[in-house]
Amino acid sequence: MRSREYAFRFMICAAALAFVFDAHAEDQFRMLDGKQIRTRVVGQDITDGPHWSMYLRPDGALIGSESGSSWTGRWKIQNDKLCMTMPSSTSLVCNEVWMSGAYIRMRANKDGETFDARVMAHQAKQ
Repeated sequence: MRSREYAFRFMICAAALAFVFDAHAEDQFRMLDGKQIRTRVVGQDITDGPHWSMYLRPDGALIGSESGSSWTGRWKIQNDKLCMTMPSSTSLVCNEVWMSGAYIRMRANKDGETFDARVMAHQAKQ
């Protein structure tokens, strides 16, 4: 009877540790420099999945879609930040780029709000 109790306690502890390690791995974002941004993000889609996506073409064009509408802009890497024009403006908005696996986090500065998404292989729209 006692061995079952120990086995049960072990399983509970193992499950709790797996949860903690998984949550910790998600938070292991690393800030990318300009070269890393070019390697890991350019030519890929940045997306939330079903609602919107942005494709950073290697030629500096930014192709976005949101809720069935498409828009275009420009992007460039400047001072180790990803700078983009958005549909509502022609001025560049520059963000630090942080990544953890396929997850991307962008923010304008250390104290700014973050913008989280995933980086995926580009899916050509038909």
